[in-house]
Amino acid sequence: MSTIVVGLYKETGSAKKAFQALIAAGCQETDIETFDGADSADKAARSLLGHGFEKELAEQYGAALRQGHTLVAADIADQDADAAEAILDENGTIDLPEAPAVHKPAQKARNGGTVEQETLQSVKEEVEIGKRRVSKGGVKLTSEVTETPVQDTVTLRDETVDVEHRKVDRPLSPDEEKAAFGEKTVELTATSETPEITKEARVVEEVVLSKTASEREKTVEASARRTDVKVEPVGGKSGNKR
Repeated sequence: MSTIVVGLYKETGSAKKAFQALIAAGCQETDIETFDGADSADKAARSLLGHGFEKELAEQYGAALRQGHTLVAADIADQDADAAEAILDENGTIDLPEAPAVHKPAQKARNGGTVEQETLQSVKEEVEIGKRRVSKGGVKLTSEVTETPVQDTVTLRDETVDVEHRKVDRPLSPDEEKAAFGEKTVELTATSETPEITKEARVVEEVVLSKTASEREKTVEASARRTDVKVEPVGGKSGNKR
């Protein structure tokens, strides 16, 4: 599952930095859209509607683009949404600006002159209670290599070959006489032991990070303001006759 994370920026440069930061964090460039200026306002609103945004909220973002702001929208996997939102915030996201008040133009009199008018607006505030993701921290695992000296004593064996010449004066035995004048080679090899170190890596513990999700209900209270226009006559005095 994925989540659309959006960030609104006052300056194009900040939006570009946010875009590059998302790419550096591993996001795919094809999953990130940037809407810049009034020409892209309608396209941005349609895109947000297609991703499940409320119509009013999507139109508010479109209005912000018409005012010169830049919007970055990223399609992020649910488990990475918090980190992506933090990246957008770090690069200077701003709140949606208030929509400008709309005034009716002055009307023309029948004789072509302009009628002077004053306007008061009846305003009703619509309250929409939704939800958004906020980062509340987590846990990071880092592997660290340490070395522990190991010492042991082993017994090593060294061999040597010694040569001894013995003086002998005796007659040859029949067996010795047969082999006495034949060529013969006798070889004796000495050995020496040296220390040998062998290592075997074994897994002694596993540390696992896992994330669980739970749902809770919370009652949120807000107040919706309303401005009503009260109409009442204003008394006047007639001029004195002469």
